Amino acid sequence: MKRKPIIWPAALATLAIVTAACGQGGGSGSPVDEKPSVKEEAPPQPVTLKLYAGWKITDEDYEQIFFKPLRAKYPHIKVETITASGDINIRNMVAAGDVPDLLITGVEGMQSLLDLGVALDLREQIKLQNFDLNRLDPSILQTVKSFGKNGEIVALPYGMNYNALYYNKTLFDRFGVAYPKDGMTWDEVIELGRKVSRTDAGVQYRGLASSNIVRVASPFSLNRFDPATGKASINTEAWKRAFQTYQAILSIPGNTTAKKNSDELNAFLYEKTIAMYPFIGLFHRMAEAAKGGLDWDLATYPQYPDKKGLYGEADGYFLMISPTSKHKKEAFQLIGAVLDESAQLDSAKKGASVPPLSKKEITDQFGIQSEVLKGKNVQAIFKHRPVPYHNNPTKYDAIADSALNAAGVQLFTNAKDINTLIRETEETINAKVAAEAGK
Repeated sequence: MKRKPIIWPAALATLAIVTAACGQGGGSGSPVDEKPSVKEEAPPQPVTLKLYAGWKITDEDYEQIFFKPLRAKYPHIKVETITASGDINIRNMVAAGDVPDLLITGVEGMQSLLDLGVALDLREQIKLQNFDLNRLDPSILQTVKSFGKNGEIVALPYGMNYNALYYNKTLFDRFGVAYPKDGMTWDEVIELGRKVSRTDAGVQYRGLASSNIVRVASPFSLNRFDPATGKASINTEAWKRAFQTYQAILSIPGNTTAKKNSDELNAFLYEKTIAMYPFIGLFHRMAEAAKGGLDWDLATYPQYPDKKGLYGEADGYFLMISPTSKHKKEAFQLIGAVLDESAQLDSAKKGASVPPLSKKEITDQFGIQSEVLKGKNVQAIFKHRPVPYHNNPTKYDAIADSALNAAGVQLFTNAKDINTLIRETEETINAKVAAEAGK
């Protein structure tokens, strides 16, 4: 396994020494007044927690987000990190009966972990350790609650994801077009994309990345399945609007490629042939991209006129505790240390993590110590707000999302109208779910 032990010394106990009062002078000495000795609490025993992440987290982020706050509050707790790789995965760990104490997940992986039974209901520890849930951003807290069918709190966020409209300043300057502004709608951004989609000196420049259907639909917080029937439920007006918006992006002349835009991330960051890229958090990629010559900035994520100020479903990075952990108290102490306001402020200033706390004093200082974010419109990520995650997440959502995004690719050819495409996609989802359920 790919394990990385981090060892800290246990806190030293402080010995209280009680001195006796001196006797009075003259004659025979009077009895000494002795104070009762104070019994010191024994220092906490060293504990090692295993922390599993489904993706690679840099040493710098582990140190800033996890280890530094933990050392400050609980120096007796050590952490051994495990990163998913090949056969090192949570399913194999469950089968072997060796589940780590803590697991890191994104919102898309939460339901599958719940199905594996590796998420403790945190309500008892929340009560025992007096953790105030009201400190959390309401949208991310509601996202967590949507996975607790009977009121369980199955995870807590240590950071939030965000949406933004990233743009290449060089391309706008070259073509004499004004930069994107905060507060633009999808229609306005699509129209702006037309102005910077062109071929210049034999190079095709795309005005607006298409991303995918599911992300474009995200502000509507749409269930994939009917809670009553369990059947796919995407033949709705809201899903249709997402398809129409996606089709409008693809309809910009010169805005698609033979690869059906599958290369968008690299094309924006490194090839520098896309002018605007509406996407989730990318700050961690920008130092490398800037070294390659990308002159970038950002604006608020495009919005729908009837969803003003909303960019999509609340997403984040979450910590779960395994029900089989022998160190549940210490595991929750780690969560508490990470979510300490001073720790969150420190991480926010460095741009290491977007705080999940509902405290403007912290978000206002996001990125102020980051060279990568210096001079950038970073507050754009806070000007629009996320909506809570759809209220009926299921273990089959990934099947539905895959089918929906595949349907979006079919719009590149305009071979089918949107109504037909949605109807056929719904049928495909139901068939695939039935096949998966029958295994």
